[in-house]
Amino acid sequence: MQLDLTSFILELINFAVLVWILHRFLYRPVLAAIDRRRSAVEHTLSEAKAAREQAAAARSEVETRLAEWESERAQARSALAAELAAQREKGLADAARAAEQERARLAALQAKQALEQQRANESRALEQAGTFVARLLERLSGPELDARLVELFAADLAGLGTERRTVLAEAARAAEGRVAVHSARPLDDAARARVEQALSEVLGVDCHAEFAVDAALLSGLSVALGPWLLQADLRDELRFFSAGPRDAG
Repeated sequence: MQLDLTSFILELINFAVLVWILHRFLYRPVLAAIDRRRSAVEHTLSEAKAAREQAAAARSEVETRLAEWESERAQARSALAAELAAQREKGLADAARAAEQERARLAALQAKQALEQQRANESRALEQAGTFVARLLERLSGPELDARLVELFAADLAGLGTERRTVLAEAARAAEGRVAVHSARPLDDAARARVEQALSEVLGVDCHAEFAVDAALLSGLSVALGPWLLQADLRDELRFFSAGPRDAG
């Protein structure tokens, strides 16, 4: 088989034309389509990467928020526990204080009741003793007892301290020596003179007594000197004492 040069050249020309046609109308569009496809894929991959990054950022933010919320919840629980403990301690302290106050109140009430009971017992005892003394005095009363009580009054008056004598002397001078003397029964002249003498000697003031009978006295004397009251009465266990200003009780 002989090679025809002309045919070979024509075949070459045909091949070159075919290649040009393929390159012009097939290869370039295919490359363009491939480029567009690659760009679309790269864009999709870029969007997917951005979405993954956004999802990771959102997940990180959620985890941060959850951690912050857990921390806040722990702090709130701790604060609540501390507040409850403080309230419990305060409640216990208040309860203990209230119990102590109640115990003190009950103790004071019991002491008051005991004191009132003691006073009531003493009052009954004094009343019974007064009744006994009154009955006894009804049997013992007489001029001799009155004279003895006058002497008792004079002795106790002489035994007064300097300060008390000064106070009574000032009261006697202010009253110009006028003294009111009450007795359970009328005193005889000797007893009256002894009372005035004792007052004048002790107080250093010339005393003039106005005598009267006081049925409230069991036996003895009650001497009113200005605002002061001096008593020597069997009702008070035959003791002499100054009761202070009469307006003060």
